Amino acid sequence: MDFDEKELVGQLLVSMPKMADKRFTNSVILMIHHNEESSMGVVVNKVAGLMQVGTWSKEEEKVKSESDPLPVYYGGPVDCERATIIHSRDVKDYSETVALGEHYCVTACPDILEDFSRGDGPKNMIIALGYAGWGPGQLESELRKNAWLVCKGGRTLVFDTQDDQKWESALKSMGIRPSMLTSMGGSA
Repeated sequence: MDFDEKELVGQLLVSMPKMADKRFTNSVILMIHHNEESSMGVVVNKVAGLMQVGTWSKEEEKVKSESDPLPVYYGGPVDCERATIIHSRDVKDYSETVALGEHYCVTACPDILEDFSRGDGPKNMIIALGYAGWGPGQLESELRKNAWLVCKGGRTLVFDTQDDQKWESALKSMGIRPSMLTSMGGSA
């Protein structure tokens, strides 16, 4: 079971019920990078807190406008101070934007936050701190051991589904009921 970069980028990893690493229990991870040397994804269903996004006016020396509080997601245990912004593909490309398949883009460009607060940004956006990372062959090994399922997912699942429903919804999109799953697996 080998996956190349094109197959996993933009796909969702859905944790199995008996995930050994408790940080990933019932997690849904959007894959943003995968090659022979490393893999990287962002957890898209675990909110860590809320933040206010506003537009700063230098002339008036105050915040001109603020959005409603936005959820900030626990993206994963690696580099927890690093912000990653996943957004829909309905806006201009920012300087550091990378397309992830047909549904998503990822950027670290802070300009997107100001645009969003003015109503000029993407319709859908997830801000995550940290990420899930794997070394050479590590993710493939976890996939062979049935720690994760790979799900095509889609824009609606990632952006429109309630966070506490994303894990089960991802499974249902594959025709799987959570009660059907076991952490035991084999190979033929």
